[in-house]
Amino acid sequence: MGPRRKNVKPCCMSREVSETTKLDEPKDYMNQLSHEVLCHIFRYLPLQDIMCMECLSRKLKEAVTLYLRVVKVVDLCAGRWWEYMPTGFTDSSFLTLLRKMPDIEQLYGLHPRYLERRRVRGHEAFSIPGVLEALQACPNLLGVETSHLELVEAIWTYMPQVHILGKFRNRNGAFPIPPENKLKIPIGAKIQTLHLVGVNVPEIPCIPMLRHLYLKWVRLTKPQPFKDFLCISLRTFVMRNCAGPTNSLKYVPLVTGLASARNLEHLELVRVPFLGGLIQHVVEDSWRSGGFRNLHTIVLGACKNALEVDLGYLIITAARRLHEVRIQPSLTKDGVFSALKMAELEFPQFETLHLGYVDEFLLQCKMTNGDLVKYGLADVVENPGIITDIGMKAVNEVFSCIKYLVVYNCPHLHNPNNWITDHSRWTRLVDLTLVRCHAIKLDSFSQFIELLPSLEFISLDQMFREPPKGCARVGLSAGTGIGVSSALVSNQNSNNDNDNNNNHQNNNNPNIHHNNHQHPNDQNEENELRQDGQVEEQQIAAEGNH
Repeated sequence: MGPRRKNVKPCCMSREVSETTKLDEPKDYMNQLSHEVLCHIFRYLPLQDIMCMECLSRKLKEAVTLYLRVVKVVDLCAGRWWEYMPTGFTDSSFLTLLRKMPDIEQLYGLHPRYLERRRVRGHEAFSIPGVLEALQACPNLLGVETSHLELVEAIWTYMPQVHILGKFRNRNGAFPIPPENKLKIPIGAKIQTLHLVGVNVPEIPCIPMLRHLYLKWVRLTKPQPFKDFLCISLRTFVMRNCAGPTNSLKYVPLVTGLASARNLEHLELVRVPFLGGLIQHVVEDSWRSGGFRNLHTIVLGACKNALEVDLGYLIITAARRLHEVRIQPSLTKDGVFSALKMAELEFPQFETLHLGYVDEFLLQCKMTNGDLVKYGLADVVENPGIITDIGMKAVNEVFSCIKYLVVYNCPHLHNPNNWITDHSRWTRLVDLTLVRCHAIKLDSFSQFIELLPSLEFISLDQMFREPPKGCARVGLSAGTGIGVSSALVSNQNSNNDNDNNNNHQNNNNPNIHHNNHQHPNDQNEENELRQDGQVEEQQIAAEGNH
């Protein structure tokens, strides 16, 4: 009998282990997808993530190459216009990237943190000439979005056919204006929105495509910066605290150019010393052709020579679409609203009114008016608004749909209860803000509030304070500090049979800038007043209200 044959079972351990490990490992679904599907997925990913996929596998690298070959719109900031593009780019690497995208038409997010002005031999950096070379390597490029002053000027110079996409906003603006911030705008520049803050600009030329122009702390260096100004597509024009010509005649082309923009909707002029009465004449000449007719926002602040007729003509012309008006203190008068009342116009869309409007920069700035003049800003000494209770009554008779009312530093207001009449009910007023209206009586204000059916929000700041010592005795308005003839106010209301005529005599018109920085002095005067005894306080308060 031969040796017993040994039955050996095949070992399945290794096979079982390999099968279990295959089950445990996640499947590579990406490599199983077609190039077309991968390219479709890339459309929803930031460019930085797409470029990272080149290193994962050969198939993904092929898909990325295919995607870049046909892509037409690229955003280097992944839709975040306020951020900067990824760092680490050099002239050569940026050129290599754009050469991979031969069909690109629109490049967004070109916001480098820093660009060299020129190339340095032997030094690899990211420079303006290098960016221009890369952009010129894209034959189908139509538009670029950027926020770099020197880069946008270079594009305008060497690639005038390229549009500036989105909103151009320089990111290094400041006041005083940095001398290195310069921009020369060419005639006919292909741009729709231009926001300049803290920039030296020679002039504002003719730009037919421009729709939104925002100028803040801009120094206009040419003697006649508006000589060729004509932006017929303009919808928004904002000029705040800019340093320009001191001769008001040189602003005539600016106003006439604005009247030529038939679609102008938003007009803000802050510290612009245009010629008084100019707007009136321009409106008279252009109203038949639609000048200023589509305005929905009008802002006049610290405009040295502005007259009531300028504001009145603008409001009357834009009555049909007007939403918001902010009026500087020198124009916050009874006569403005009395004239509008006589015009018997309707303002169906009007909602917001700001009386005694002062720009935030002028309120918060620690510089005196003389310091601002040294930096080229117009010389403006603004007084408080002299509107009275009679004018406030007319406000609601003119703007019956008003919802938001802000009143700043109007010391001649006394009895809000008298603002309500049969023709002035304030039925739609939702939000009321009063600041530094010292003479308003608390009991009258309480009665006024109770009669407002739609009121939801009230904001009171520096209100209902006792007048400083002796104000009423020497003809001063409460908390202001300088006397003025009573005839200034009494003559204004001489034909009115309102019982508040005596309340507006002997009032004061201080400089509004200094008034905002003299709170400690006001407080000292109030402390002295309290030390004189309660009886004297009541007497002075009573005299100040009569």
